[in-house]
Amino acid sequence: MPDEAARKQMAVDYAERINAGDIEGVLDLFTDDIVFEDPVGRPPMVGKDDLRRHLELAVSCGTHEVPDPPVTSMDDRFVVTPTTVTVQRPRPMTFRIVGIVELDENGLGRRVQAFWGVTDVTMDEPVGTTHPDATPHPEGTRA
Repeated sequence: MPDEAARKQMAVDYAERINAGDIEGVLDLFTDDIVFEDPVGRPPMVGKDDLRRHLELAVSCGTHEVPDPPVTSMDDRFVVTPTTVTVQRPRPMTFRIVGIVELDENGLGRRVQAFWGVTDVTMDEPVGTTHPDATPHPEGTRA
């Protein structure tokens, strides 16, 4: 089984690779029969082909993930990571999620559960626009 540091690193590697658009690198972190629920409550994606389509969509939407420090379990199987995810398309949005990954004995993800709900998503203002109620600041930034 992977040690605690390796399990935590897997979660960080996932974010780094998705942010870089490295779909093959992300897929290398998972078993061939991965079960990926994003979000929990929707039908899961099963297998790398399903996951690849999901990742391609995520990359095409300008996804960027910023994980908080991962937390592991004492049974050497899980890593839990609160993460802030932003997407640029179809419109800028920010998601607050908690991801739970179950790893196999080789340190590959065999099951992923992404927990987030409607109230965990905010619609962001597109870059270069201001809200009608916004007061301009000297450098053109908003508070």
